[in-house]
Amino acid sequence: MLWLGVYYLLTAETVVCLALISLGHMPLFIQRPIRKAITNLHIPKAQEVAVAIIVVLIALFAESVRKGLKHSHVHTDDFKDKLMHDIKRLRNERNSYIAFGCLFLFLLVTQMWLLIKRVIKVEDEKEVQGKKHDILLKQVKNNTNQAGLVEVARGLKVAE
Repeated sequence: MLWLGVYYLLTAETVVCLALISLGHMPLFIQRPIRKAITNLHIPKAQEVAVAIIVVLIALFAESVRKGLKHSHVHTDDFKDKLMHDIKRLRNERNSYIAFGCLFLFLLVTQMWLLIKRVIKVEDEKEVQGKKHDILLKQVKNNTNQAGLVEVARGLKVAE
């Protein structure tokens, strides 16, 4: 039952990884709500949960490798015993591949998630800076227009 849960976690991580990778290739009307959801999503104690998941996956990987090594050396001549040891060894090797794949994808998804959040933050800051820049350009343009009007007014006073 535990390994079935790890397998489902691996499947879910694969789907999330593919979704995060394809996020950059989606049209803007799909990207905007997803970006908004990513920025608004705050998981309490996310780092502690991530560390706990990593520790559990490392422990499961180590346990499956240990059991796989335990069943790799058969000291019997009975065909049934050899077959049972082979079945247990293969099952534990499968479990180790699943655990390592799950661990690798979990680390990949967490890093991608952090990178996407940083990129969204930088893009938002760039957008705010662009708006400030546009406002300052308008102010400078207005000031130069007003300075020109002041010079025209001075020229009219001198002409009189």
